[in-house]
Amino acid sequence: AGFIGVEWATEIEYFFPDIKLTIIDALPRCLGPLPDSAAEYCSEYMHAAGIKEFYDCKYDAKSPDFWKKVELPDGADVEYVCIGVKASNYFMPKETLSDKGPGGGGWIHFNKYMQVTKKDGTVWGDGSVFAVGDCNYGCIGSPPNWEMPPVPKISYPGEEQALHACVNLNLMQKGKKNKLQPTWWPWGAGMFATSLGPHDAC
Repeated sequence: AGFIGVEWATEIEYFFPDIKLTIIDALPRCLGPLPDSAAEYCSEYMHAAGIKEFYDCKYDAKSPDFWKKVELPDGADVEYVCIGVKASNYFMPKETLSDKGPGGGGWIHFNKYMQVTKKDGTVWGDGSVFAVGDCNYGCIGSPPNWEMPPVPKISYPGEEQALHACVNLNLMQKGKKNKLQPTWWPWGAGMFATSLGPHDAC
């Protein structure tokens, strides 16, 4: 019941209202990153549309108990697994990849200048390789002392981070490695939107 799942279920319900739909999530509610009031609005919309919701429920299609829990003891005719992000950074050395994070890890470590780093925080290579957008770990530091708190893996931050990396690469090419600009919280990182069929959204 993340963004993709909610959008998909509500679109199907709108165009094919006779289809019986069920949506699940391992989290205690739909649309985890949204404020409670927005998630409640979306949940109420789905309930009114007849979409069954099950939360605190891990997807396990091979388990009969799972199907009983979601009130489909004979299983579903069709399943769509809409689990968002998973790292595809297999081409990078393991020393630069995280052991944790969305999808089980594999995200590229980086510093406040967007340069790729090793797990211990030292710059990888000569510092001229940058990790921007979805490929990077998404945060610097750890709670409660974040250098940069987690950035959602959406398009807006990737655009800003690419610009930032270009600024620093340009400074490096001019021999100004000691003048690199530290990163900032991307302007669009806190913005989310999800459609609820063609005539409503949150």
